[in-house]
Amino acid sequence: MTGHRRNSPSQKALPLADWPRIDREAWGAAQETAGVLYDGGVASHLKPHTRRDLTRRYAYFLSFLAQRRRLDPHGFAAASVTEQNILDYVCYLEARVSSVTLAQSLRKIAQVASFLDPRRDWRWLRRLVRRLQLRARPRDRRSDVMEIRELYRLGLQLMHEADKAAKATAFSRALLYRDGLIIALLAADPLRLANGTGLEIGRTLIKDGATWSFNIPAEETKAGRLHIAILPDWSAPCIDRYIERYRPLFRNADATSRLWLSRNGRPLDDDSLYHLVCKRTYETFGKKINPHLFRACLATSAAVHHGAQMGLAMTVLDHKSKEVMQRHYIHAQMIDAVRAYQDVLLAEPEDEDQ
Repeated sequence: MTGHRRNSPSQKALPLADWPRIDREAWGAAQETAGVLYDGGVASHLKPHTRRDLTRRYAYFLSFLAQRRRLDPHGFAAASVTEQNILDYVCYLEARVSSVTLAQSLRKIAQVASFLDPRRDWRWLRRLVRRLQLRARPRDRRSDVMEIRELYRLGLQLMHEADKAAKATAFSRALLYRDGLIIALLAADPLRLANGTGLEIGRTLIKDGATWSFNIPAEETKAGRLHIAILPDWSAPCIDRYIERYRPLFRNADATSRLWLSRNGRPLDDDSLYHLVCKRTYETFGKKINPHLFRACLATSAAVHHGAQMGLAMTVLDHKSKEVMQRHYIHAQMIDAVRAYQDVLLAEPEDEDQ
C-alpha cells in the first residue's frame, strides 16, 4: 500500500445525530466527566482532541454501513461492530488508505467499541488490530519533502492572486485567500491538524499590538504541552486582511470565533482543511503535500540552513514555572527563534548555493 492518505472525500462521517440511538447515548455516557459522587465515564480521561478523533473514526465506519443499509438503528450498543462488518470495512479501506492509516482506524474503532460496551468480549477485534499493526509499513516520504520556503511562497502567491482577481466573485476570492493564508501559516508553524482547524480568534489566535501569536492550551495538544508561537512580521498584515476583508464574506462569520470557515459557513473540519492543502500543493508542485508533511519540510529546511542548533523554528514549550522572569525568558527565546526562522522563509533562492 502506498501513500499517506486520509479517508476518501466521498466517504463522509455519519453525523452524531444520525448514529443509532443506543450508540449515541452510550458514547455520551462514556465521556461524562466525573462529579463529586460520580467517577465519570470510561472515556472521560481522554483529551478533547482524542475524543473528536475517536468519534470521527467510528463515524466513518457507521457511514460505510449506512450507505450499504447495514446499520441497525435499534440494536444494542456497538451492535454494528461484527466480524463481517469489520472485515468488509477493512477490505474497503485497504484500497483507499495506507497500511498505517488502516491499522490506526481499526484500533480507534476497537477503542470506541470497548467504551460503548465494556462487558463484551472484544478479543477478536484486538487480535485483528494487532495483525494490521504488524503489517503496517510507513511509506518513505523523503522524496515528497521540499523546501518550506516554497510552501510559504505558494501561500503568498495564492493570497496575491485573490487580491488581484478582479473578474472573480468576492466569495471565490475569499476562498482563495483563505487557502493561501492557511498554507502560509502552516509554513510558519506546522500545527497538528486538529489545532490548525480549531484556531479561534481571541483565544488560540491572539493579537498583541501588531503581533499575532498562537497560544494553544496543553489540554488541546497531542503532546499535552502548552504551544506558544509568536508569528513572524509578514503574517500580521495577511491575517489582518483576511479577518477584516475576506472572512466576513463567509456565512455565519459573526456567529463564531473560529478562524477558518467552509463554503457553507460552518467551521472548517479536519478533512476539508487536509484536502484543500493537498489540492493546492498538487496543482502547483505536482505532488500532494499534506499538513502533517509540513512538519518534515520545516525540520529538514531548518536543519539545512541553521544546523542542529536551530531545530524546529517554532518551539513547542512545556510551561511549568509560573515565575514572571521565566515567562519573559521563554518569550525572548521565542522571538529569537521566530527571527531566525523568518530568515529561512524570506531568503532568496540563490542563497542556497552560498
